[in-house]
Amino acid sequence: MSAINGGVGLARPLDGDVLNRGRAIVADAFRRTLHELRDRDDVTEIAFRDHWHRLVAESGEMTWDGWYSPPLMGMAVLFATAADPSRVHFRTFRDRESFVSDRVLDPEDGIVLGYASNVHRRTGLPGDFATTVYLGRDERVRDHFRRAAEASREILASITPDMTAGRLHAEALAVLDRYGLRGTTHSDTDPDGDNVGHSLPRLSIGPLAGVLRPDQIAALRGDRLFVRRGGDWRLDSVDQFTVEPQVVAPDDPTLPKVMLHYVVTAKDGVAVCDACEDSLRDLAIV
Repeated sequence: MSAINGGVGLARPLDGDVLNRGRAIVADAFRRTLHELRDRDDVTEIAFRDHWHRLVAESGEMTWDGWYSPPLMGMAVLFATAADPSRVHFRTFRDRESFVSDRVLDPEDGIVLGYASNVHRRTGLPGDFATTVYLGRDERVRDHFRRAAEASREILASITPDMTAGRLHAEALAVLDRYGLRGTTHSDTDPDGDNVGHSLPRLSIGPLAGVLRPDQIAALRGDRLFVRRGGDWRLDSVDQFTVEPQVVAPDDPTLPKVMLHYVVTAKDGVAVCDACEDSLRDLAIV
């Protein structure tokens, strides 16, 4: 978790002091999965998802499934390469063509995009987490990832507790434009279908059962407030919200979509969970 005071100080979340305990569990499990599987040449999207899910389940703190369903388990894993990034230019993880497949990871030039929406059983908070990483050495692609992260940090640094969602949305689009990037986040339940994040609703404090009920899934999905054009809710009116611009380079469609997913609270100052950058730091990209 990172406090913001005139800028963004990025640091890995710590076990004892985290903004969102479930997210820390899911993020750590992704990082371990990438570390354990990245050098193999036989890892499919399905295998990566299942390994990641197994590590999340081992905590005993998370629901088996996620609120974002479909896909199965509320998790998505997409593999692409710098040579062909089309797989990560998804519209929404709910689309069948974006479900996990037997596509194999390229350890030399691979791109991995992972998303999980399992819910922390004690706090009732979604452990929403997503990141995109690049395993190769193409400097043009690595620089694109750096620009995406730098733009995201600038967006985060602009946040104040009294800011409205609409103002943050406008600021995000302006920042992305300055970096030569464009946001493409799509949500079927957003009336505009154009946003850079949303609030994180919370279920009644648990313990929750191991599997979410349909009404709980519907509540977590339907109660979101979107960070979208004209949004009039104040950022400090919700416990937590996401900033998750899915960025592309409009002038170069051969570059991948980069999804970096931050969780923010503005209730008492501004604090950010930036675990989506952990694996990028491990790979010396940011």
